[in-house]
Amino acid sequence: MTAQAFYRTVIEASGPMDLGEAKRVSAAVMHALRDRLTPREAAQAAAQLPRPLQSVWRYGEAKGRRPVKMHHKEFFERVRGEAGLDSWRDARDFTRAVFHALKLTITPGEAEDIVAQLPSDLKTLWQEA
Repeated sequence: MTAQAFYRTVIEASGPMDLGEAKRVSAAVMHALRDRLTPREAAQAAAQLPRPLQSVWRYGEAKGRRPVKMHHKEFFERVRGEAGLDSWRDARDFTRAVFHALKLTITPGEAEDIVAQLPSDLKTLWQEA
């Protein structure tokens, strides 16, 4: 999948938004997800993304970081803040759309590795996506 196809998938899964908003929301979700994963798992996931999305995924990553323990409310609040959304409900809906696009982009094995590191409330959202 190309980066443009990824963003189109996010737009189709979330409802009306422009490309700029799709990019902003996708970046916020990818950053929160990356930081929730171990650095090794995050690097493996990034390696399966199209090159432009790899740059988005890695932007702002701190060297030597530890996974940030977040449940759904903290995750959505982080996405809401970074993406400039009005509510955490919007963040939840957009997170589901980005999770859907990610699942179409990475291998099923990598998707299983990601979901294994998520808390149950985010696992459910990943599986719904």
